[in-house]
Amino acid sequence: MRLENSCLIPVGRSTAWDLLMDIPRAAACVPGLVDIVPDGENRYRATLESRVGPMKFTFSGTVLVLENDESKGEARFQVEASDRRVGGSIKADLTMKLIDQAPGQTELSIVTETAFMGKLGELGQPLMHRKAKSTMEGFARNLVELLQQSSG
Repeated sequence: MRLENSCLIPVGRSTAWDLLMDIPRAAACVPGLVDIVPDGENRYRATLESRVGPMKFTFSGTVLVLENDESKGEARFQVEASDRRVGGSIKADLTMKLIDQAPGQTELSIVTETAFMGKLGELGQPLMHRKAKSTMEGFARNLVELLQQSSG
């Protein structure tokens, strides 16, 4: 499943880049994130709790920074996580791009290619699409709020 999201964030590109590449701080904006800790160079272990339809999942997995190019404002990540109790897993390739807008404003664009396996795959594309979209929208809202608190 391909998902494209973008939002306007109230800081310049370099400030946005610094925050987003501070993976634990930026990841804290993801709704349901329980924990994220470094696990080697450009690698993090994370736990996320999420409800999809009638099912509650606790995903444990890794976030790997594949590429980051500050001069282009682009980074690529790979996320792999599973819930062994319920029997569902996710593999996602995420591309983030920061685009200068007006002074003090940057567009954050995130394109995600996600595969859902096991019980998650059985829930159906429309339900998974809505959940993924609401998670990305929640991340964007929380990120903007964090930036406003930091600058205020």
